[in-house]
Formats: sequence, structure tokens, C-alpha cells
Amino acid sequence: MISLKEVQEKAKSMNFNRMSPTRARQFRENPARALYNLTGDYPWWSGDSTALNYGTIVHSLAEDGMMVDLSDELKTNMLGKRGQTLKWAREAQVVGEHARMFFDIIEGNKMYETELTITNDDGSKFHGYADVINEDLNNRVTVYDIKTLNSVDFDRWLLKPAEWSREPDALHEYIKQIAFYTLVTNADAAVLLFVRKSEDAPFLHEYKILDAELVIAQKEVLADMTYALNVIKGIEPATAINDGSKWAFSYFGGKI
Repeated sequence: MISLKEVQEKAKSMNFNRMSPTRARQFRENPARALYNLTGDYPWWSGDSTALNYGTIVHSLAEDGMMVDLSDELKTNMLGKRGQTLKWAREAQVVGEHARMFFDIIEGNKMYETELTITNDDGSKFHGYADVINEDLNNRVTVYDIKTLNSVDFDRWLLKPAEWSREPDALHEYIKQIAFYTLVTNADAAVLLFVRKSEDAPFLHEYKILDAELVIAQKEVLADMTYALNVIKGIEPATAINDGSKWAFSYFGGKI
């Protein structure tokens, strides 16, 4: 692994001037690791791609797409040695189709997978992709972001008594992400659509975010993206955090 100092110099030379809420989250969680990922010297994630592929299928189908629209590589990954569709891929199709049914019955004009961008005074850009934006018959705009949860986490959060309920660990990050979309679109409402990963019972849950909560989250996500760009530029320190990842194992020599 090359040194952090070398990675910092590479990052500066890239003149990187574009930031998304997702990448900003990486920089806030582990600045040094995020820099290695940015420069291509160590990917943020290098494990099994099944979860990523699962999400791609769900989003494609939910956002008015079809299986034929998926990449050839993903279609190949969905198949076992005998050519049959793997269980996780079958489940992802069911989950995605169920989410699409949710959007099909909502009246209005929908835009899917829409890039949203803010250009700052210094020329830098904050951007992201909103899953679904709907303008209803009363010209009221709602932004939706689709999130899949495994059945254990979904049930523990929504089907347990209040004293045992536990919301997703990343819920606040999800709120900040959709808060950015509402800021750019000046939307009237924001909804996180949680879908239970299940072939038999892919329940849906609409998590509607309060206006006051959105205002706070908008400020936070803008601060996160500004901080991330400052780390890349060398204005903020690229702190290395031993977070238990493969990157951390390599960087810290396998010691906690």
C-alpha cells in the first residue's frame, strides 16, 4: 500500500471538484480510507458484490425499468452454474416489482433516477441522483428514495413493541441524502421507501420526514460535502481510522 502522503498528493493533483452525499459520508466516516478510494489506490468496498447487484435490480425495476435493461455482466452474475436464476436474484426481482407497483398507483408526473446538482460560488458542484420525483395533480412535489432492508432489521424496527424496536443504523444518513434532493428540487415532501427483502412478503414502509428534520439534515449534508472537498484539497486533515475494514487491516498492519 502506498503511503497516505502520496495519496494526498494524488488527490490534490486530481483537482476533484464534485461531491455527492454518498461519497461525503465516506469522508466523514474515515477520511484517509475515502482518499485511497478516490484515487483508486484502495477501493472502499472489495467484498462480495451480491448486495450491490441486489440493489441494482430492485432500483431498476422499481424505477420503471425492465430486466432486459440490466447490464450483461449483472445478468451473468444472477445465474448459477446450470443457468438457473439464483435465489437472491429471484428475490430481488420480486422486491423490485413490488416497489414498482407502489409507484404505479401514485398519480402524477414521475421522473426516475434524476441527477440533481448545485453549483457553488467557488465552482464546485454538489450532486446526487433522486430515485423518484413525483409531481401530483395539485402540483405538490414529493421526492422518494428507495432503501432495502433485510427481514431481520425490518421486523426488528417495525414489527417489534416500542421498547424493543430499533431503527436502522444508517437512518440519519438516509435522511441527509434525501434532504439534499429536497433542497435542490424545493420539494414539498420527502419519503424514504423501505422495502423488506423477502420473496414471500416484501412489505413496504413509507417513512415520511418532518419538515423541521429536513431543514437540519440539509445543513448537515452540505457541511459534510464541504468537509469532504476540503479533505481532498488538503485543507482538512485526512485522519486514518481503524474501522475494521480490509483497508484498515492493510494500513494499520493488522493491529487494533
